[in-house]
Amino acid sequence: MSENSYRLDLLGTFGLFSPSGQRIEISSRKAMALLALLALSPGGERNRTWLQTMLWGSRAPSQAQSSLRRELSNLVRLLDGHAMGELVFRNHQRVGLAMKRLRIDVDALGTRAQDPRAPRAGELLEGLDLPDCEAFEDWLRDERSRLAALVERLRAPGPPPPPLRDVLGQDPPGSQELLAGIAPQLPPKPSVAVLPLIELTAPGGWLGLAIADEIGIILSQYPQLFIVASSAARALAGSNLSQPDIARRLGVRYLVEGTVVQVADRLRVTVALVNGGSGEQLWAESFVGTMAGMFDMQREIASRIAPQIWTKVDGHERRASLRRTGPPTDRYDLYWRANALFRSWQPGPLAEAVALAETLVALDPACPWATSLAGFCHSIQFMMGFAADPDACRHRAIHHYQAAIRHGEDNVEALGYAAGTLINLGGELAIADRLIAQALNLLPAHQPTLFWGGWVDVGLGKPARARERFQLAMRINPATGVRGQILCGIGIAELQDGRADAASQCFREALLSAPEFRISEVGLGVAAMLAGDGETAGPIARRLLADGRDPPFLGLFPPAQRDLLRSALHSAATG
Repeated sequence: MSENSYRLDLLGTFGLFSPSGQRIEISSRKAMALLALLALSPGGERNRTWLQTMLWGSRAPSQAQSSLRRELSNLVRLLDGHAMGELVFRNHQRVGLAMKRLRIDVDALGTRAQDPRAPRAGELLEGLDLPDCEAFEDWLRDERSRLAALVERLRAPGPPPPPLRDVLGQDPPGSQELLAGIAPQLPPKPSVAVLPLIELTAPGGWLGLAIADEIGIILSQYPQLFIVASSAARALAGSNLSQPDIARRLGVRYLVEGTVVQVADRLRVTVALVNGGSGEQLWAESFVGTMAGMFDMQREIASRIAPQIWTKVDGHERRASLRRTGPPTDRYDLYWRANALFRSWQPGPLAEAVALAETLVALDPACPWATSLAGFCHSIQFMMGFAADPDACRHRAIHHYQAAIRHGEDNVEALGYAAGTLINLGGELAIADRLIAQALNLLPAHQPTLFWGGWVDVGLGKPARARERFQLAMRINPATGVRGQILCGIGIAELQDGRADAASQCFREALLSAPEFRISEVGLGVAAMLAGDGETAGPIARRLLADGRDPPFLGLFPPAQRDLLRSALHSAATG
């Protein structure tokens, strides 16, 4: 955000300030309300009809239209008098704020260390009430409640994360084992991978993948089982490998496979439990249900599978249901398409993912799946520099992130995406750390949470825990699509522990897996320099420092280590 930014205070007494800190005196309560309505909208803009309804809903449409036009003219004239006219833009259909010139205090909630003025119930726009505007009063009550709930949720410290060793039943594989790419060893507890269910009526669709993902998540709630991520099984299922080969590559003892038949709203799901070593079918059963009851059916399938492999703890009470809220079945397609598209990290597919996620939010603004995914997609656009208006994009990401925190306190996907959003936006890592701990207490074996937790630990300068989380994430998903990013994270942890040679090895392998992830190149240049390999470090450092600025992603390192890395790169560049 530029130093020439205006400041808008909405917590407590309303205040608009110039870059020099001068308060802009706005006497019109409707103008204050108008600025607040725009500032707390996801993109900082709204259509005129919505604003007319909020502030002049009791008037005839023509009168409301005229009132909005007059209020905007007066506001812009006032701002022009302070050389701030560009802060508000308008056309025939929409009105908005120039988010790149505006700092809004509400955006700091949940992304920065708690402000002492953090709102209690009713502190938003303190004293600004418009009794003649029922729609605005309803909106204001909802927003005050939303922000109060958000602050309360973030204020209470959660329990520390559980020991990660318990997830696998042994220490996670070491970095050298991961670098070698050898098949993982079987853990001491029963281990399972759920293969995508085959759709007999619509081959190649999303339903079989979605059901497999749900079954895997539900099975993960049994602490006595080790469940490999379904995305790892999905990556190998279409490779024409035999069942024993798939089980060996994933390091599991059992496979779950099945078929889905859908006729109108009716579903018939057949599931089998297979011995991964021999391919022998140990158990099979069919389940009949409806699309509307699919979540209940998935839980029933998981509960019938678990006792077949959970011989030692058959009577143990399972954990509480993990997901309080999920996307309705008729919106699964939108969710999974968006989920797949953003993983390309390319502008076009990412823009489509953002649009799909926004559609989901519009259908259900309180759904943590939708809001967390939307916030995360926007944060990637912001971090990668793909957004046409970066500040509006960041504001949208924060808006959805705050909604996800409020509605997704017991949803591991929402908490994981929220932590990732905070990292991408450069938010407070201590808050991200609390979100990670909360998610791991719900589900210690959730691979995306472990992945983001590793990056949080890198930023906090906790290399031992970062390594452990990254290594366990790779073990849970041996076929992960973020192998390069995980190895890069392990390389940074090795660098933080002073092991430059081991770090170089990780960074080299990371670049082979994900050459587009440039932080691996930064790491390799630094590690090679610290290891005395100027031949490797020199060209990298000169390329990274060619524009005279710090290389990308250097800000992910703690300040003290950032200075060391910067010094090493400059030394390498100058020989």
